[in-house]
Amino acid sequence: MKINFLYVRHGETIFNVTNKSQGACDSPLTENGINQAKECANRLSATYIDKCYCSTSERAMDTANIVLENRNISITSLKGLKEMSFGYLEGSDLTVPDSEMGKCWNTKDFTKYNGENRELFENRIRDTYQYIVDESKDGETILIVSHRGYFNYMLEALFNMDLDELERENPNYLETLIPNASVAKFYYEDDKYILEEMPR
Repeated sequence: MKINFLYVRHGETIFNVTNKSQGACDSPLTENGINQAKECANRLSATYIDKCYCSTSERAMDTANIVLENRNISITSLKGLKEMSFGYLEGSDLTVPDSEMGKCWNTKDFTKYNGENRELFENRIRDTYQYIVDESKDGETILIVSHRGYFNYMLEALFNMDLDELERENPNYLETLIPNASVAKFYYEDDKYILEEMPR
């Protein structure tokens, strides 16, 4: 069985612009973010899509609805596609040096503040994709609309890439990897996830 995936990050949000962490909490799309989603819709206009799974976050749902406007495609919202939870640190200013947010981000562990850590997050990613695979048919093309951090940790959880090594090579790699409303392509076959095209 082969399943094709298109992965889209949501459009720009107010928190993206003001450098605040949004994780499992939310902020609305900016006008620019809405336009980014429309441009993404144009890029995918000739691509056949069977169905869509989307994070339950408003920014992702709004992006999915714009991308699939004028298409008769069902959108299934899944909490398992939400961004990593930062717990009580949601909404923190990302520009404050040596902040609790920064310290937790360095260790990838927010459990102290009722959030997730790397292991919990990656297990959630694997479980969510297994659910999607189990619900899919051979040859289907599935649109996923989710988040930047989610995609970054997919690299490790699904594609066995070493995020620590990527960050050592380029400290800004994970911050710039998947721009708002960009598209990545991968597929599932023979119990493996194969990355075809990085976000662009």
